[in-house]
Amino acid sequence: MNTETIIRLLRNSGINVIGADASSVYIEDPSCILRAFETFIEYAWIIITAITGVLLFGWAVSMIRGAKNDIFTNLRNLIIMFATLSCVIPIVNLIWGDDLFEVGCATVAVPLSDLNTLLDARNKKLNNTDLNTYNSAEKVSINTSY
Repeated sequence: MNTETIIRLLRNSGINVIGADASSVYIEDPSCILRAFETFIEYAWIIITAITGVLLFGWAVSMIRGAKNDIFTNLRNLIIMFATLSCVIPIVNLIWGDDLFEVGCATVAVPLSDLNTLLDARNKKLNNTDLNTYNSAEKVSINTSY
C-alpha cells in the first residue's frame, strides 16, 4: 500500500501523523495524555468565557434595574478570575521547565514494512482493501436499494 493511503488510514484512526519518508512513518506517541489536557484547557477556556459573559450580562441588567452593587468589587473578582485562568499554562510551563505542550509527547518511527504487514493481515481477514480509506474530500454515495 502506498504511503499516502497509510497516512490517511492513521489520521482517520485518530493518530497524529507528523511526517513520513521512504522507510518510516513518524507519529506522535498515542499514549501521550498531554494532547487531551491541551484540548481540555482550550474547551474549558471557551466555556468559562461564556459563563463570564452571562454573568456580566446579568450584572449589567441588575445595575440598570437599580441594584446597589459595588462596581469595584465585581471588577476585582472578574480580574482575579481571568488572571488566574490566563496564568494556568505559563505556571505549568514554569513548573515543567519548558513548554510542556510543545515537547511533552515523544515521536515514534514506525517502519513502512511493519505497517504493510499489518494492513495485509487485515485485508486477508476482512477481504476488503478499501476499508477505512475514506478521504474527507471524496464524495460518498450510499446504495439504499435492497
